Amino acid sequence: MALLRDALNDFAVDWRNDLTAAWRTALAGASPDPLSIDSTLTYDELQPIYPSRRDKPLPGARADAHVFRAFDGLAPSKVRCVLIGQDPYPALHRATGRSFEQGDIDAWNLPAASVANSLRVLLRMLVAARTNDSAVVKMSWTTFLRHIATPGVALESPRALFDRLQQTQGVLFLNAGLTITRYQSGGGPEQTRGHIPFWRPVVGQVLRSMAMRRRGQVVFLCLGALAQKLLVNEGVMPAATQAGTWETRAGEVALPHPVAPGFINGPNPFKAVNAKLLSFGGAPIDW
Repeated sequence: MALLRDALNDFAVDWRNDLTAAWRTALAGASPDPLSIDSTLTYDELQPIYPSRRDKPLPGARADAHVFRAFDGLAPSKVRCVLIGQDPYPALHRATGRSFEQGDIDAWNLPAASVANSLRVLLRMLVAARTNDSAVVKMSWTTFLRHIATPGVALESPRALFDRLQQTQGVLFLNAGLTITRYQSGGGPEQTRGHIPFWRPVVGQVLRSMAMRRRGQVVFLCLGALAQKLLVNEGVMPAATQAGTWETRAGEVALPHPVAPGFINGPNPFKAVNAKLLSFGGAPIDW
């Protein structure tokens, strides 16, 4: 049986070709690290690596899904919020390359069981921030669906919402592990000792380069322990502190994961991001 290390190394050949020139510049000197992958981890071709490369779409995946989808239509200089997730959704038809985006839904008016728990929670928080109505977060899914169809909310379709936030509002939907094969709740070995460490140099360079920019403002929205540890392990705060940008141009909003008990009763993450941007002299995001 093949090794995951070899499969991911082959998968990432010429990976920079999938990026714009601006992102290739931002990621200069960074490369995935196959030697960081546990050498005992194996790869089964019946469980492909996904999201795929841009020019090698996988049957069953959304047509625009690819490993660097989060960077499309968004220049590094325009990033204002980095929403950090752990892995792509653990189903080929759901993973798009953007954190928290579910690729197999085209509309919100679906049964609650058809929409990922984390996305349902974040969506209610987003609408609460958009309408300045905290009661939204306590709505049942059925009531919420009626609410977002009203003229006062008029929430976009799933894909249109993520596209707008990415392309016009500067939200980078970034996962710690850009790919996945086998999944295990809480983080299986292929995730924590395979995909995540493999992509860590690339993801870390993204985070540090955003934090150290000399122009613009950026907030890292870290939901859950893994996202928060990622910022620490990649030395984002020390690098930005040395550059003189931490808490002047760059900062963090650290909250529990959306599915953690109590998250929905806590601070609104999207309001917190805007408050941070405003404290840096930046404009709020139109959620």
